[in-house]
Amino acid sequence: MATYTGKSGVLKINDGSALQAVAEIRSFTMDSTMDTIENTSMGAAGNARSYKAGLETATFTAEVLYSAQEKSGQATDIPAFLMGSEAVAFEMYPSGSTQSATPVNTVISGNAIITGYSISSSFDDMVTATISAQVSGALAYGDA
Repeated sequence: MATYTGKSGVLKINDGSALQAVAEIRSFTMDSTMDTIENTSMGAAGNARSYKAGLETATFTAEVLYSAQEKSGQATDIPAFLMGSEAVAFEMYPSGSTQSATPVNTVISGNAIITGYSISSSFDDMVTATISAQVSGALAYGDA
């Protein structure tokens, strides 16, 4: 069974013209859930509820070193300045974007709206920023 390390993970977000790797990324997390819809009817056998699959919802967060995202203050510095824009394309590579890797690296892609940006500063760590995003539409999974 293949296992992966996250040290080579890559997150790319479209800056309005092309997918760009988010600089100085420290970590990212993808959360995906599926709603369930109860379809139990009166008199159902077995005294148990039954459900059908509903709609999928996905969000992701990424932690980056603050200075890497704020160096020029231009709108092309992603992803902080994309808040409030329409959904943009993203690609997430949990273990690197190298195509010839063994085991084969995966890519998760879709469109997302940047919904949050928070800055954290501590006396014994680097200043970091956390980017939050809501995925709009379906996620796609494939080989890098």
